[in-house]
Amino acid sequence: MIYLCSLTCAGQNTIGLPQIINYSKSDFKAGTQTWDIRQDSRGMMYFANNEGMLTYDGSHWNVYPLPNKTIVRALAMDSNDRVYAGGQDEIGYFERGTNGVLTYTSLKKLLPKSQNRFADIWRIELFGESVFFQASDRLMEFRNNSIKVYPTTSEWMYLRKVGNKLYAQDKANGLLQLERHEWVPLNIRQPLNNVLISGIMEMGHDSLLIATQTDGLFLMGPDGHLQKQDSRLPTGVNLFVCTRINASELVAATTAEGCLVMDFAGRIVQKISRTEGLQNNNVLSVFLDKDNNLWAGLNNGISFIAYNAAIKYISPSKTNEVSGYSARIFKGQLYLATSDGAYYVPVPGSGDLSFSKGDFARMPGSQHEVWRFDEVNGHLLMGQHIGCFEVTDHVSQPLAYGPGTWLFKPMTAVYPSAEVLAGTYAGVRMLGYEHGRFVDRGMVQGLQESIRFLEIDNNNVIWASHPYRGVYQLQLAADRKTLTAHLFTDSAGLPSALNNFVFKVKNRVVFGTAKGVYEFDAAAGRFVPSAFLQPVFGTIDIRYLNEDAEGNLWFCSGKKIGVVDFHRSSGGQPFTITYIPELDGKILLGFENIYPYNKENIFIGSEKGMIHLNYEKYAGNQQQVRIMMGQVRALGKSDSLIFGGYFNRTAAGYVQEEKEAPALPKSYNSFHFEYSSPAYGLQNNIEYSYQLEGYDGRWSAWSSRPEKDYTNLPDGKYVFKVKARDNLGHESVELRYQFSVKPAWYKTVWAYLLYSLLLAGLLYLLYRWQERNLAAQQRKFDEEQARLKYIHQLELEKNEKEIVELQNEKLANEIRFKNNALADASLHLVEKGDAMVKVKDILASVYKKNDNNPEIRNALLLLNDVEKNNANWEQFASHFDEINNNFLKKLKDRYPVLTNTDLKLCAYLQLKLSSKEIAQLMAISVRGVEIKRYRLRKKLNLPTEQQMTDFFHTI
Repeated sequence: MIYLCSLTCAGQNTIGLPQIINYSKSDFKAGTQTWDIRQDSRGMMYFANNEGMLTYDGSHWNVYPLPNKTIVRALAMDSNDRVYAGGQDEIGYFERGTNGVLTYTSLKKLLPKSQNRFADIWRIELFGESVFFQASDRLMEFRNNSIKVYPTTSEWMYLRKVGNKLYAQDKANGLLQLERHEWVPLNIRQPLNNVLISGIMEMGHDSLLIATQTDGLFLMGPDGHLQKQDSRLPTGVNLFVCTRINASELVAATTAEGCLVMDFAGRIVQKISRTEGLQNNNVLSVFLDKDNNLWAGLNNGISFIAYNAAIKYISPSKTNEVSGYSARIFKGQLYLATSDGAYYVPVPGSGDLSFSKGDFARMPGSQHEVWRFDEVNGHLLMGQHIGCFEVTDHVSQPLAYGPGTWLFKPMTAVYPSAEVLAGTYAGVRMLGYEHGRFVDRGMVQGLQESIRFLEIDNNNVIWASHPYRGVYQLQLAADRKTLTAHLFTDSAGLPSALNNFVFKVKNRVVFGTAKGVYEFDAAAGRFVPSAFLQPVFGTIDIRYLNEDAEGNLWFCSGKKIGVVDFHRSSGGQPFTITYIPELDGKILLGFENIYPYNKENIFIGSEKGMIHLNYEKYAGNQQQVRIMMGQVRALGKSDSLIFGGYFNRTAAGYVQEEKEAPALPKSYNSFHFEYSSPAYGLQNNIEYSYQLEGYDGRWSAWSSRPEKDYTNLPDGKYVFKVKARDNLGHESVELRYQFSVKPAWYKTVWAYLLYSLLLAGLLYLLYRWQERNLAAQQRKFDEEQARLKYIHQLELEKNEKEIVELQNEKLANEIRFKNNALADASLHLVEKGDAMVKVKDILASVYKKNDNNPEIRNALLLLNDVEKNNANWEQFASHFDEINNNFLKKLKDRYPVLTNTDLKLCAYLQLKLSSKEIAQLMAISVRGVEIKRYRLRKKLNLPTEQQMTDFFHTI
């Protein structure tokens, strides 16, 4: 939690108090009490706490307990950032271990058993090559990996290195110094054996300033003489711990008064207690960090005190929290206008006025809200809720009662101005300046609106703005008692009729709007974007503008405050815009006010008092922006810490070595990165940009979030890069962390080798399969060829058979034809035989009648010869067998019982002659043919159902 300091301590404190950031137990999640504080070379903070050692990088807390879980009461840091820690019955050190994790090494094992039990370690000091641990009953010197014990007969009470000397306090023997590994008492006229020393500091080359817990401060000269300082500390104050913070001041942690900043004479310069914002007044430890800011370890919590910050907070009332409206320095006095009247305090004429000491006094007669202080004609005018007043010798003198007054504007730039306009709750009031004093000339009639923003341009045109109406152009009548008002709204070029504010900067009247800065173009009678401020502000919301003596423009945009510095260029522009993020949300919205007295003293109205900004210190802060890598966790089935935040220290700085880049299994492919800048108290100023090389194509946008998560990263090599920048544009160096995600088992070299083997096997099997397939195809092809050949052969055979059949058919036809011809010839012969028989019979008859005529006889002989030739069976059978494939011969061979008549019948049946035709050829009756057929079937042993023609086809 952040507190703004308020002044209520007894006595005079500085008027400006630093910001305090409090960290409670719920923030760092450890014990309540913090006993010691240290800082390493990177800026990391270390705290000795009841539950162990705490670390803090500005964003993340970590707890490192001791092995016996005891209270850590003392810390020391060597040049290599090794942190020595001491607690109850435990001593050792923390240093970088494996994976950059802070690891503890106990030194207790170096003690003999008879000496390895001891009480709390209260202080640790590094001296030369030795480390000294102070317990109540002993001092232990760790050197060359061994421990030497310095016992005491009473009690060791204090241990401190000052310059190149080491001092210790013994309860019985007082203050001692280490010389040649022996503790030698100092020659002090008044021994310090009964007081509790809380701090020892060098004063010059030969003197010491000794702070005690309850007896104040002592100055010890070279002769050993002790001189008590007249510090006038509060009664009963206990300076528990004291440490030097600069060349002339020290800070004391007290048990009941918080932190007291004192000079070396013991006079309190500043008090920082619960009233000023600490969580409690019981402070156990204090530490000045590298940026000269204070850390306080409290009885319950830890507090950061921005002692060296450029921003301080002023609270004028000790009993009431008031809002600050405006400020004015006049004749060596700082006047504040607040919600509870006016306050003033004397301030010096130069320097940072926040360090001025004094108490604010409330101005008499300012019981109501005071809005404004303006210096006009060498007088201080005050606008108050009940009218307008002049301040003289810290007393308010009324000029006019009536409507509350917001501000005062002289009518001319020539000093002194005879007329002054006062903007009031209900219009404009005219003040006259006569004979060195102001007189009230009454309200100017013509406009009854609240006039809180009023300016007069170089043409004596009066401009007033109303946040909810628009912009008024006012023209005074010659008698100065009335005016005419013309209202401009968005119809005249303004972005809106709302939220318009008039200011005078660079000797020009301009108008802040929700869309940037506008000016009035008299020729066109319209508002246009400002030609010289539009390139500066663009279209951002401008609610307030004020020009300082250096020509810089202070502005408010929304809840932010910034300054346009025309003496510094950036980004190719002849100016630099610097925002003050520490003040975001702390200004009074609607009542913004910035009083730039000079570059060291900028007073800003706030919800809680007044804010003081030393702009010269703020802008000149050339502190290098640093970046630290915190823990890195890999997230998988479990949360694994792969980096603890500590790189090896090399000549190039803290960098990760190549061999330390972790390679993680595929199951850990989600990562959580923590990083921070050790800009304590300025975390609102810090932004971060990151890039995961190998995954992100470019750097991220700037963000204030100090951590980044990546999930489900593919396998590969990565470099996480991060950098920081502040609000002034300073960037840190780039920090890199390398790691890699191993491929899944199925993507490893062995897996790929297996894949290669499997692929080779698969290719081989494929080859064999292809080979078998080709062989099978070849077989199929051969079979197909054989089949085709067979089919072809069959087709050939079929064709041949068909040809044979055709030939057979032809032959059969020929045979049939010949048989038919033979049958026809046979029938013809039969007919001729019949005819010849008839002729023969006729000739025989004639021959008988003609008495054996020889010529007729010759004719009968010739007919007998012809008849013999016609009856030549053998010749017929020969011709028949030739035509019918030796049918008769085969039949005779198979059935020898067949006679010529039977064969003749078979031949006639083969010729498919009818019974009638066969009867004619055989010269028998048809009945005789049937009988012969029957007898033939018997000889051939033919069954009844078999046709004789079918039988003949088998021959």
